[in-house]
Amino acid sequence: MCGIGGFTFAMGGTDVHGPNAARLRQMTASLRHRGPDAQRARLLEGVALGHTRLSIVDLASGHQPMHDEATGVTLVFNGEIFNHVELREQLASGYAFRTRSDTEVILAAYLAWGMDCVRRFEGQWAFALWDPRDRTLWMSRDRVGICPLYFARLPDGQVAFASEMKALFASGLVTPALDARGLKQTFQLWAPVAPRTSFEGVSLLPPAHTARWRDGALTLLRYWDLDFGVAPEPVEDAPRLLEELDAVLERAVRLRLRADVPVAAYLSGGLDSSLLCALAQRQLGGTLRTFSVGFAHARFDERSHQAAVAQELRTEHRVVEMRDGDIGGLVPGVIFHAEQAMMRSAPAPFLRLSSWVRDNGIKVVLTGEGSDEMFLGYDLFKETKVRQFWARAPQSRWRPLLLRKLYPTLSVSQQGVELLREFYGQGLEEPGALAFSHLVRWSNSGRIQRFLAPEFAARVADEDPVASLLETVPAHVGTWRPLARAQYLEARTLLSGYLLSAQGDRMLLGNAVEGRFPFLDTAVMEFAARVPERLRLRGLDEKHLLKRYARGKVPASILERQKFPYRAPIAGALVGAEAPAWCRELLAPEAVATTGVFDARKVERLVAKLRAPNAAESEADTMALFAVASTQLLAHHFLSPRPPPSAEVEAVALEAA
Repeated sequence: MCGIGGFTFAMGGTDVHGPNAARLRQMTASLRHRGPDAQRARLLEGVALGHTRLSIVDLASGHQPMHDEATGVTLVFNGEIFNHVELREQLASGYAFRTRSDTEVILAAYLAWGMDCVRRFEGQWAFALWDPRDRTLWMSRDRVGICPLYFARLPDGQVAFASEMKALFASGLVTPALDARGLKQTFQLWAPVAPRTSFEGVSLLPPAHTARWRDGALTLLRYWDLDFGVAPEPVEDAPRLLEELDAVLERAVRLRLRADVPVAAYLSGGLDSSLLCALAQRQLGGTLRTFSVGFAHARFDERSHQAAVAQELRTEHRVVEMRDGDIGGLVPGVIFHAEQAMMRSAPAPFLRLSSWVRDNGIKVVLTGEGSDEMFLGYDLFKETKVRQFWARAPQSRWRPLLLRKLYPTLSVSQQGVELLREFYGQGLEEPGALAFSHLVRWSNSGRIQRFLAPEFAARVADEDPVASLLETVPAHVGTWRPLARAQYLEARTLLSGYLLSAQGDRMLLGNAVEGRFPFLDTAVMEFAARVPERLRLRGLDEKHLLKRYARGKVPASILERQKFPYRAPIAGALVGAEAPAWCRELLAPEAVATTGVFDARKVERLVAKLRAPNAAESEADTMALFAVASTQLLAHHFLSPRPPPSAEVEAVALEAA
């Protein structure tokens, strides 16, 4: 993983002492945390390209921006093309390779196949490619959005792009201002609806898209999409499906162990990370190193499960412990790197964990994101199944009681039928609606809007986040089975917009660590879509087929344990006894009023409520508190951006055509 940035400009302007050179250096230096191993930039006629390198493949060469001398095609690339070895063999007869890097494979593939080359890539990427032959800038992003890529249309018809928005601000080409609609969407959907972001004038290239800029016109093109509408395999083919699962997962892990540096793994203590660790440990011959987060607060801690896996697999295992005060101290860094508001503190431990991993000499980790979305692991899928069953007899008094079994520890689930009906009964009259599966979640998170300042709420009164999202969903998705529709929405919202970005890439690359996600391998995703839902979610037993496959590979206790949703402290971290000074400053009524997003008086009452001794913390209250705190930090960090240190700017090696 690396950082990329750049912009187009009119002919001329390639003076290494001119304004374009200064902008490019500022952009590149602002991304140094993503690529501390080298910072290089290049000015060509009509385009400026910058790159910060995290050296993982072909450490000696493979430097960027990479230039093809014969055509002038130039590339900056963030990510990994895991099947670069196989692609190199296909391309070798028509291209003379100078390096072993996957970067050069992208160049060769483009020259051979054009931008259709991305359909052949297995990996995670965001790249920008300048083709001077027709003065076209191409940008591309991987299938599920592991690597970020932002762009801004400039007033003169030009375009700027970067791995992170802060680089666009550092260039001076984009003035930061909060996007009210993007914030409202975040407060209900957990992330803005791409291409919208948290900042006006900045767009996110959606996953599985390429963008073409030429002669002032920018066009977005989709090259792939998740397809959960395929006909499932017969249920009785479970033995064959287990064999196929073994083949695709083994290959996915093997490809993601390709590196010229050691590859470690995150170990949460759940099924997904435990299984990946088992496969990687066998393929590595017993040398795998694993890293985990532990919590001083027993409610969040999973160390006993992590230890059981590490002991059985005989990995070299290390744990970093988090306390409430640690979380609060990390949150400003979380928001600086994530560049969006949030409702959970869960990314904070991952920022600390990536620092711990890097301190231990590791640049690359395997992690288990994507399994829940592909193999129906979330409670949301079980809830959808129960609510679909309930919708067939909406007046039933016993069907909603199934939710007590699903959520035995949730207070609302212990209440009477009428309260269950009020909380979970949304949309029962229209179970075929596209949004049916997510109505309860979005209603719950949408309660944050009660705390919006009246003036801010009025500005976005016509914004319906759910409608904005559904407008981007292809019509054919609405014809799929209920769980397939739920999977698609979950991948488009929580996975891409939050887990892989705010909690994934940004917390990893904040400390120059690359994450790799075997469950998001294309073959794994396409295989999972063909597995009958009854084999993935058997009754209320999630990831049934995956558990069968994992038997004998991970400890039995991991297969038998109840699924544990990952959480981190919020109220104690932000308003408790160990809360850091920034919390008091930015949550103060005058600070909240100055930002203008939330109602200062309502926030003051919320803080007092959660600060009270023995306060009863509801999920809605803690989500609202974190939404306020993260928004305040977003404004604090970016509305008055600070330039990168001059020494880092001067360290950027600049070449000009």
